[in-house]
Amino acid sequence: MKFILIPVKDLSRANERLGSVLSKKQRTELAYVMLEDVFSAVRNSKLADNKLIVTVDRKAEKMALQKGFDVIREESQLGESSSVDLAIQVCRKMGAKSVLVIPGDAPLITGEDIDFVLEKEKKGKSVILVPSEDELGTNAILRKPPDSIPSMFGNDSFRKHREEAERRYVPCDIYRNFNISIDIDEPEDIDTFSLYGSHTKTYRKLLELGLIREKSGTAVG
Repeated sequence: MKFILIPVKDLSRANERLGSVLSKKQRTELAYVMLEDVFSAVRNSKLADNKLIVTVDRKAEKMALQKGFDVIREESQLGESSSVDLAIQVCRKMGAKSVLVIPGDAPLITGEDIDFVLEKEKKGKSVILVPSEDELGTNAILRKPPDSIPSMFGNDSFRKHREEAERRYVPCDIYRNFNISIDIDEPEDIDTFSLYGSHTKTYRKLLELGLIREKSGTAVG
């Protein structure tokens, strides 16, 4: 069975690197809207057998349950890697043979992008990585079995995941996918996103916040 897992931290403290352009309240509002877009994409996946989040955030938990996701509830969070690795063990007990982890702040992701990665899954032990745009982060990682390598999210995680797969002799494929690679962490990310994201709720939120201007002739979905 193929599972999709979204780790969600406490979104009241999300997107701190956007602090130069947004207040704390606005950053939290944006984080929830981006998560909604990611939820919509995951729901549109045709190949996933189960969809879950792992989170300490009770509002995110409620949103996920309303969308039909399973929730792995945390009472505290030591870090993204720890959360994901603990959740993966829960997924294994639920029957997962592979788990695709994607971020909650990459609102360009579509169901087709997710299925593109799931389609690449091999029959045997394997890892698939999709890097962030700067190729420092890991914006998607598919592991079969789910704990074939440990999580190493954070600075330079793409290199660390790749090297760990090599160290453990786990076949590792790399695919670059624009929609998956674009997350909104920094103010400059907003400019890139605004060129492609007019169909999303995140785009409408950024318009509302005054961070982008609607281009003449651009329809907002």
